[in-house]
Amino acid sequence: MYTEVYPLEIQQGFTQDGVCVLMLYEPIESKRIPVMIGQHEAEMILLEKEGAKSRRPMTHELISSLFDSFNLALTEVSIDRFEEGIFYATLYVNDGFITKKIDCRASDAIVLALREEVAIKMDNKVIEETGFQTDNESELEIEEEETSIETLEALLHEHEENEEYEKAAELAELIEKLKNNR
Repeated sequence: MYTEVYPLEIQQGFTQDGVCVLMLYEPIESKRIPVMIGQHEAEMILLEKEGAKSRRPMTHELISSLFDSFNLALTEVSIDRFEEGIFYATLYVNDGFITKKIDCRASDAIVLALREEVAIKMDNKVIEETGFQTDNESELEIEEEETSIETLEALLHEHEENEEYEKAAELAELIEKLKNNR
């Protein structure tokens, strides 16, 4: 059995270098599910959540364009299992006649689901194994709004420290747009 989950926030600094924690939220039992993802994947998820466009197509944007070009539809993504600290996901792609299942990293599946606006479902066994209980839903809504800009600012600082100025400039531009829209 599967339940829909939602990307809630991305946190940095809890694990080894370059690793972020994407917190998924399961609303029925108010559970949070932490998923370790790379910094690049974290940036892509944040950009998609904020509806920002990059100057050049990123990998998930390329895949989305391929879906459009070949009349394919991403109908859902699922996070099917958790083994040895790794989440395994599946993309469900339909060509109008049949649906194909494609193995995928959980972080990539989530970015594509956000881009294509489809459900992210997680096996209930995985939720039981990896999730933990939360109590306050209104607190979650506040955190989600605040965390996006804070996380983007932390990523901006990291890009500046690593002298990745092109990425830093794009993030700075995005942060400014987001602040002006609030």
